[in-house]
Amino acid sequence: MVTGKGAADMRYGPLPEHLRLELFAIEPSVCGDLAYRPCTVTLLNGDVSDIVYVVDAVRYIGVWGIWPEEDSAKRSVRIEDVASVEESPCRLPAKFADEVYKAGETGMGYTIFTVVFTDGTKQACSAGNAIDFVRYPPGKDPGDVVSVPPHEGRNVDPLVTVPPYCWCLYSA
Repeated sequence: MVTGKGAADMRYGPLPEHLRLELFAIEPSVCGDLAYRPCTVTLLNGDVSDIVYVVDAVRYIGVWGIWPEEDSAKRSVRIEDVASVEESPCRLPAKFADEVYKAGETGMGYTIFTVVFTDGTKQACSAGNAIDFVRYPPGKDPGDVVSVPPHEGRNVDPLVTVPPYCWCLYSA
């Protein structure tokens, strides 16, 4: 199985210049060699999704080890179908996501963290290994986040799961 740059070039189209400009205006969160860019994606057909990671295919496969289309637990959208990208209103602010990534997994294959808001309320969240998207409570958004302690919230009820997200890979 080819898993390097050659495989990415065969599977995924290049990032068009207009999307490159939009994408690189979004502050990434970083875990190892992968820059996660949590996006709202508008497709050419007009459909919009607020929960899409747009990432370089070679970096993606180096971290995740399996293409999204080959993993029944993952969903994907083709870069060729994307009209525009912008920062997702469902993302954790990058500095907080970076802290959670840096802390590593809470347990084998999962991460728990608590989002603390400006008014002192908290929301405990459960995720796999991609943690950038959260289900904000009504009236809350990324601007309301003041901290995100990693590994806190394991025994909180309810433990809110992250929303299902899509991958959109491109060939660099």
